[in-house]
Amino acid sequence: MSIGKVDSVDLAATRQAPAPAPTPTPVTPAQRATQDNPVFPPAQPVTREAVAAAVQSANAYVQSISTSIQFSLDHDTGRTVVKMIDTQTDEVLRQFPSEEMLAISRSIDRMQGLIVNRKA
Repeated sequence: MSIGKVDSVDLAATRQAPAPAPTPTPVTPAQRATQDNPVFPPAQPVTREAVAAAVQSANAYVQSISTSIQFSLDHDTGRTVVKMIDTQTDEVLRQFPSEEMLAISRSIDRMQGLIVNRKA
């Protein structure tokens, strides 16, 4: 019996070249979420109307609990704004994002518009 044969079977004939490793394909966060938790479907793009409806729903819920928190939608930036309001004086105690940050965001949007208009 030779080293290359076991019970008259040629081991060299049974060996195959290793298969090339598959190239990994990039996985998006939505695909990863469905792979990790297949119960929930991938998230769909959110529309402005859906955000407005969610803001109204949040306002209605918070108003039933406390009248000192208000949700709104900044139309220029499309951001949701949360305000804590003193119910006795109607003074805004805190706002997230602040008026300053909203103004900065608006000015950045305007500057981007100017750059695009000048290049076009």
